[in-house]
Amino acid sequence: MADPRANPLAGNPFATKADAQQAVRDLVEPVARHLSPGGARARLGSGAALFEQRVAELEGWARPLYGIVPLTVGGGHFDHWDRWRDGLVAGTDPDGDEYWGPCPGDNDQRMVEMAAVGFALAFTPDHLWEPLDDPARQRVLAWLDGIDEFEPAPNNWQYFRLLVHMGRERIGAPGDPAAAQRSVEQIEDYHVADGWSRDGALGNVDWYLPFAFHTYGLILHASGLGDREAADRYVERARLFGPEFGHWFGPDGAGIAYGRSMTYRFAQSSLWGAYALADVEAVPWDEARGHWGRHLRWWADRPVSDRDGVLSIGYGYDNRRLAEAYNSAGSPYWAMKAFAGLAAPDDHPFWSGPEAPPVPTDGPVAQPVAGRIVDRDDVHVVALSAGRTTSMRFVEQVEAKYEKLAYSSRYGFTGEVEFGWGASESDSTLVLVDGDDRRSRSRVEDVEVVETDAGPMLWSRWRPWPDVVVDTVLAGGAAHHHRVHLVRTGRAVRAVETGFAVGVDSLRLVGGESEVHTSTAEGSAVLSTVRDVTGLVDRSAAGVGPRKAAVRPLPPNASMVDPSSAVPVLSCALEPGEHVLACTVWAVPTGVAPEPDRLPPPPVEAVAVLEGFRDRQSEPREGADIESLIRLPVRGTD
Repeated sequence: MADPRANPLAGNPFATKADAQQAVRDLVEPVARHLSPGGARARLGSGAALFEQRVAELEGWARPLYGIVPLTVGGGHFDHWDRWRDGLVAGTDPDGDEYWGPCPGDNDQRMVEMAAVGFALAFTPDHLWEPLDDPARQRVLAWLDGIDEFEPAPNNWQYFRLLVHMGRERIGAPGDPAAAQRSVEQIEDYHVADGWSRDGALGNVDWYLPFAFHTYGLILHASGLGDREAADRYVERARLFGPEFGHWFGPDGAGIAYGRSMTYRFAQSSLWGAYALADVEAVPWDEARGHWGRHLRWWADRPVSDRDGVLSIGYGYDNRRLAEAYNSAGSPYWAMKAFAGLAAPDDHPFWSGPEAPPVPTDGPVAQPVAGRIVDRDDVHVVALSAGRTTSMRFVEQVEAKYEKLAYSSRYGFTGEVEFGWGASESDSTLVLVDGDDRRSRSRVEDVEVVETDAGPMLWSRWRPWPDVVVDTVLAGGAAHHHRVHLVRTGRAVRAVETGFAVGVDSLRLVGGESEVHTSTAEGSAVLSTVRDVTGLVDRSAAGVGPRKAAVRPLPPNASMVDPSSAVPVLSCALEPGEHVLACTVWAVPTGVAPEPDRLPPPPVEAVAVLEGFRDRQSEPREGADIESLIRLPVRGTD
């Protein structure tokens, strides 16, 4: 439970527009208290990021605008416009003490924050632009010129230039049209089909699709500015994506914990509000409002701040072990994009109508562009992942964030972090160990989504060493899922497979007994707590199974959602040759756990899919360096 003294959202029911307006003020007030004398910098922490400290403090000033602007447009009051306006003047003054500095070249972090300025100039020029004198205006424009003089990164950053141009057009000072056209063309290259885009050169499909691509596209449409033909395309893509997006949220409103930038937290719901901002009905308004409201209430019950209301770096709690090097203390305030819908009028159906309740899916749903199968029941939403990624070596824990076999909205995911002593594992992973060399799935060579009579299935292939090939088929859904692996190895290895991790605190006692109970019967590992039960049961072929079962604690702060967690484990030794490993995996609240021996086995179609692809020729993805993929010291072999 969140500490109401720390979480600014605690206790907010998010039942009305007024509730959401108050949430913005409650979130921004702690930032306002940390603004510098000139207002341009918000020093919210003492840690460093990849960029200069003055740019980190720019983040703290700029990102709250994603909530402040729609709050104001939609009729809400905000008491600190003068401080943010002063900050814009001070931050763009080269002779001032609080100057943010110019863009020194391509891919500069300032470009990211310029987008928030463009948003504010386009929708609230009366607060941020019109009161400025001419010299101050010229300095602001000169600072914004950097995004045209240099190139944003070839991914979702291309929208930042369009947002800056949007703001400049509103105030009658257009940017370089050739630069804008370059960004429009690059964004077109990223689109795949039916509202699905990959994140440019990164090649991934993660939360940047809804909270960047589609949210920014709808903002551009709503402004009435810029390339209107491009804006129309963005609207249509966002509309097509809406029904698919609903599958990313659990019945309690939690989003699937997956990918990088998890510290942006409730930015996950920004697209629902952006539909209201742009008045685009992608799903029925009561459904959009239901997803949005449940999501914000879920975050209102989490310790997202450990101090005076300033958002921490982390996800379910203050946790920097799984953050990215580009996360500064101001970074979490991209979460303010969740409040885009406040710009819609009070009588808009997003605000005036009811919330639709959550409903289970009709069964697992394939999302081939993302390389995932998603399914929601009355507990959580689970995404089975084929691990489709390109090189992202700038992202710490990239295998944990993109390459696991399954991800959950309730149980999150865990990273490969050092314990410092003893053995440790990770969750939802197959790891092969050879001596001191420990390798998990990374940079898959090939992926296929297959429709079968038993539902959609995912096949993927990865090669931990040149003489070891692993083919994996994933099937099933939220209640439980199945994994079948064909391991062809030219060396002796140890295979370690894990299920979902759940929160534990082995020091707490309930009724005089430990709250954590484990069962490691032959071929079955089950962990039970007062809140959750997680387990996996071996289904491997004769000659391999049953595998040795265990329950292992994870390092402190290894999980995205719980600071202390543990995971069920199956392990075995594999000699050179071919081996088929299979298991069934589940995690549910305590009281509704299935009996492991009553769970159905993997469907025969999964084995058929595995056999169908066994002779398929594939090569490592371009740029893959097999010998340097995963080299982690062994921390125990059980």
